[in-house]
Amino acid sequence: EIVDASAPPGKNAAELPVTLVRGNVDEALRIRNEEQLPVFERLGDVREKAVTMGQIADILQARGELDEALRIRNEEELPVYERLGDVRGKAVTMGQIADILQARGQFDDALRIRQDEELPVFERLGDVREKAVTMGKIADILQARGQLDDALRIRQEKQLPVYERLGDVRGKAVTMGKIADILHARGQLDDALRIHNEDELPIYERLGDVREKAVAMGKIADILRARGQLDDALRIRNEEELPVYERLGDVRSQAVTMGNIADILQARGQLDEALALHEQRLPIAQRLGDIDSLAHIRYSIAALRLQRGEHETGGLQTIHNELAEAFAISVELGRADGIAAIGKLLAQVLAMAGQREQALGVLEQAEAAYAKLDNAQGLASVSELRKAIGSAGTLCAESAAAE
Repeated sequence: EIVDASAPPGKNAAELPVTLVRGNVDEALRIRNEEQLPVFERLGDVREKAVTMGQIADILQARGELDEALRIRNEEELPVYERLGDVRGKAVTMGQIADILQARGQFDDALRIRQDEELPVFERLGDVREKAVTMGKIADILQARGQLDDALRIRQEKQLPVYERLGDVRGKAVTMGKIADILHARGQLDDALRIHNEDELPIYERLGDVREKAVAMGKIADILRARGQLDDALRIRNEEELPVYERLGDVRSQAVTMGNIADILQARGQLDEALALHEQRLPIAQRLGDIDSLAHIRYSIAALRLQRGEHETGGLQTIHNELAEAFAISVELGRADGIAAIGKLLAQVLAMAGQREQALGVLEQAEAAYAKLDNAQGLASVSELRKAIGSAGTLCAESAAAE
């Protein structure tokens, strides 16, 4: 299964304005624009103006307005810190630029910034907390690429001990949640669920952190869905997650959650409703420049069209085009989960169209991605599909639709 990231882009809630964490996005933005920024402009305080512009960018990031947030980072913040010779300020801002690139799925660029322009600065400054935060974001990228062992090692050895030594309960809770995500990806559902319920959720409730609580509830819903508890998963998405992002004005996280709801509806056989939700998400992802989500949406829509039987009524080319776009994005981003799941389905569609050689070529890429993910079940399904394509030259439509 290709996973659409449900965590909001940008910083942890610990680093966001209190009004934003509590859910009052508009008030936070008004304060920055009307009560802070004009004062620093009148005083000619370029540093504090840059800091405030960065805080405005934080809010825009949380709302999914990635283009404007990136412009502020590059044009209104970074040049000030460079002129002032503020190496820490520059490193932090470069990391925030990497946050945006990472949220868009531009993993190579984000990883380069983390490793070359951010981490060395914090190491030189002896800033153990910021180094731990940066290592965690590197782990995010490795995890998205299927390098689960490396990601888990960073979480357990480079992050968790730092937050424990610092007494940072929020940082520890976030890291425990990330460890649970890796265990979930490995199929260790009981362990992952226990961590979310016992080591993460109570901390956010105690801190009044509505955003991180919503994210954690979404991860619990993921596990419940994987266990077949669709009604419970749907209730969490509709009642405990989506309303939070709506109150926060977080457009991107709303759209991602809508996609998760659509996936549950699809699993329940409510195909028309699921397709309508994904189509509603599409213009949001396009407007935000969120190509990672765009790949997930195209893939989901194509899979639904197959399940609805549209390949039998002249829709095979449309399905192919949607999958080809999603696959190309996943290859460009280096997303192993996307290459695997989308590639397998695209290979079946190509085989249905009689394009045997192209199908086998795509299937080879999918197989390599499953191997990278250490997914034995995926590798077995690829092997069976290769035999079917090789023996028949084409694949029956019902087989692909069943996927």
